[in-house]
Amino acid sequence: MTTEHGSSLTHLPRGATGFRDPQTELLPTTDSRAFASACYEAARRARCRIIEITQPVLTPNFHTAVMSCRSLDFAVLGHVHLPLMAIAQVQAARSTSVVFIDGVPEIEEALRSSGAFRILASDELRKPLELIDTSSLDQAECRQVAYWKPATLGQLLFNYWD
Repeated sequence: MTTEHGSSLTHLPRGATGFRDPQTELLPTTDSRAFASACYEAARRARCRIIEITQPVLTPNFHTAVMSCRSLDFAVLGHVHLPLMAIAQVQAARSTSVVFIDGVPEIEEALRSSGAFRILASDELRKPLELIDTSSLDQAECRQVAYWKPATLGQLLFNYWD
């Protein structure tokens, strides 16, 4: 997985969907405390406020931090298994259809400075899935992709699949 700032995510590692074959090893998990800490620090630096932070139970496959910054409410999403973050509309982050946004540069820069996560831009998350190398996904993930039919990278990475 490419993680340098400004480079494109073109190869998805095993665990990108949040699923795995039962007979394979457990997926790595991102540290929920590191996610929360990065969000609190970003909010402090950008003079924003955290409204709530939620951890997933079964679905979705991401942590959520709802923030308010100069009359704009938005959600920071953190993938449970990969060190990836995205910014989304709040209403969309609470539904099963996530709408990714840009335009919160001070938060994006502050999150980037934590060094623990890669912030994905909305244009990257809208990239058609057929342009992404999914060859490292395991069979369970491929079955989920075939069932749910995500059209974009963002729909695969940040999902409510069960």
